[in-house]
Amino acid sequence: MPTLADVAAMLRQQPYAVVSTIRPSGTVQSTLVNVGLYEDGVGLTTVGRSLKERNLKRNPACTVTIHHGPNWITVEGKARLHTWDDTDPETMRRLLREIYIAAGGTHDDWETYDQIMREERRAAVVIVPERIYGRSR
Repeated sequence: MPTLADVAAMLRQQPYAVVSTIRPSGTVQSTLVNVGLYEDGVGLTTVGRSLKERNLKRNPACTVTIHHGPNWITVEGKARLHTWDDTDPETMRRLLREIYIAAGGTHDDWETYDQIMREERRAAVVIVPERIYGRSR
């Protein structure tokens, strides 16, 4: 079975993943996002008040699937969601920067980055693994 170390190795090859959440109807909503290993899980950000954020508020269960060539790893778990409505501004600033960096991002002007994150009401998401599986060699 793959581990978070395997997830990290695959993310070093490419940082994109498909994140799937559950709609109110029970169907799956999937999007391609930039992700990185963050603390004890997989971190990403999402535009504030997006469908993904609303789905995760209602039901934190989600999956992240990363693939590179014929290899893939899926992380199933519960999302810890941090929004501007429930997290102090300094913690949000730090979380959004750290997750962005974990996903391979860099920025020449962090103050501008912070301003855009506030304007977009970006949410920080960390999916804590409950199950990891896939094919990685």
